[in-house]
Amino acid sequence: MFDGFRRGLAVIDASLDVFRDRPRLAVLPLLSLVVVGSAYAVGGVAVLHYGLVDAVFTNQLVKYGVIFAGLAVSSSVGIFFNAAVVHCATRQFAGEEPTVRDGLAAAWTVRGRIAKWGLLSATVGTLLSILSDNVPGVGALTRSILDLTWGLLTFFVVPVIVTDRTDTLRSDLRRSGDTFARTWGESVTVTFGIGLALLPVVLVGVCLLAVAYLSATGVAASLMGTIGGLLLVAAIVVTQVLGMIVRAALYQYATTGEPVGPLEALSPDDIFSE
Repeated sequence: MFDGFRRGLAVIDASLDVFRDRPRLAVLPLLSLVVVGSAYAVGGVAVLHYGLVDAVFTNQLVKYGVIFAGLAVSSSVGIFFNAAVVHCATRQFAGEEPTVRDGLAAAWTVRGRIAKWGLLSATVGTLLSILSDNVPGVGALTRSILDLTWGLLTFFVVPVIVTDRTDTLRSDLRRSGDTFARTWGESVTVTFGIGLALLPVVLVGVCLLAVAYLSATGVAASLMGTIGGLLLVAAIVVTQVLGMIVRAALYQYATTGEPVGPLEALSPDDIFSE
């Protein structure tokens, strides 16, 4: 297990080199944040305009409808822009020079599958909320375990959508689950490793926002708040890009045996244990 963690950290270090060669990929998750934020803002205005605030908290049908709509939007948009990142990464692995426009065009060609996955993810998330709220014994811990299980099963769904032409969501899920089962040590380590590597940036951003809100005033508060917010956005964007680069590389290696991108400079022992 510890060897798997060591290999995962080696993959993270190599993935940074790929990101430095293609920093414009950061535009894609940034666009994702903008689109999701705009959609949520429009939804919030609609809820206020039609006086649905009380209904969200008192009417279960409205409440779960809002949850489903929010999850559907965030899931679909997130998968779309992540698919664009994966396409650009895989093309770069092949020695090409993809652009952001190329990534968006590739994601658009599989928009039907992305929409299906967005709806499926929203359905699963809504059902988990319903179970957590209404079924005795399904508390926060159980909900967390179910969320984690779903996240692990779908860990490689975006690379599957981009690179494979499967017929059904079940086939996508099976391919993703099988790949994760083979690479779980490296996949988990990479995910946590990226988060830990960027944790100092997140902490500085949170601290600046807290100081700006609690004690600073005037220009100082505005400056610290702006810098703190930018640091948090930067951390989110870089995390998304690195995560998709690594998933694309791990998926291609697991399915073809070909080390690409961040895996190319590593020895076989630094990627997987047999």
